[in-house]
Amino acid sequence: MAIKKFNRCVNDNMNIEEIALKIEILERQNLSKSAEMTNYTQSALTSKVKKMEAEIGQEVFKRTPQGLKITDVGIQYLHFLKLITEEYDEFLQAIGAAQTNTKISFGTSHTTIKIYGASIMNSLQTNNIPLDVDFTVESSTSLNEKVHNAEMDCALTSNPIKHYSDLNYDMIASETFEVISNNAHIINFEERLPVTLLVLSKGCMYSRAMAEWLKKHQIPFTMKEIKSVSSILDFLQIDNSIAVLNTKLIDLYNYTNIHYYDLQQLHNIIETVFIYKKGDSKQSPIDQLKNVIESLLEDPIEQS
Repeated sequence: MAIKKFNRCVNDNMNIEEIALKIEILERQNLSKSAEMTNYTQSALTSKVKKMEAEIGQEVFKRTPQGLKITDVGIQYLHFLKLITEEYDEFLQAIGAAQTNTKISFGTSHTTIKIYGASIMNSLQTNNIPLDVDFTVESSTSLNEKVHNAEMDCALTSNPIKHYSDLNYDMIASETFEVISNNAHIINFEERLPVTLLVLSKGCMYSRAMAEWLKKHQIPFTMKEIKSVSSILDFLQIDNSIAVLNTKLIDLYNYTNIHYYDLQQLHNIIETVFIYKKGDSKQSPIDQLKNVIESLLEDPIEQS
């Protein structure tokens, strides 16, 4: 009886697109969000769940006041479906089937996209790597949470304060940031006059570090978020304005009329990490993207 049920499950599941949909539902554990990510309605996905449970004869989700929670059987079923997709990929590689681009939802911070975005895309195209990368630009905190909630495949950003137990945080690079102003408007922080702090993102670790330093030294400040590096450098011409930016990013723009501050007790080294779910295959698209990024960091980043 068990063998018949297993065979029926395999036969029903051999549609790869259907398997991918089931993996999406089981991993996300949120039908409304899965509906947003696919072309199905929430009611259609509810029917898919019922069909899954009918196939294996047990529940794949528990219904709780907080929403769906995957059961132990659901976890086993998810692993089974992933094994099928991995074996199918190996089969296609073995027969030399033409590869189609695999979509990856990839998150970066505002700083990271400006430094590495063009180089990553150029490397993928130059080396004919079959990855279709969709970039999302947000703060490190938001990206970290989205990878944890399976709303995003992976992210490259400064090391977030909170680490989730289901995620890997692989250090890619150790980078520095600078506190700068225009040479014509050098600030004496000992006077404790109000300053305007210009940042690419208020949620950036650089911005937080500088904000904490200003608070600790009792210097009044207003933080202004400006999405363009060139605009930040233009705004520095205003009195009592400073900015905090990644060192590589400043170098890319070749500005010379800048004053650099060496501030005591400000730790200006930030780890850049590649965040992704634990348990991903070593040959997965996520691992391919990580290898591309690591290869870029072995050589100087070219200005685009």
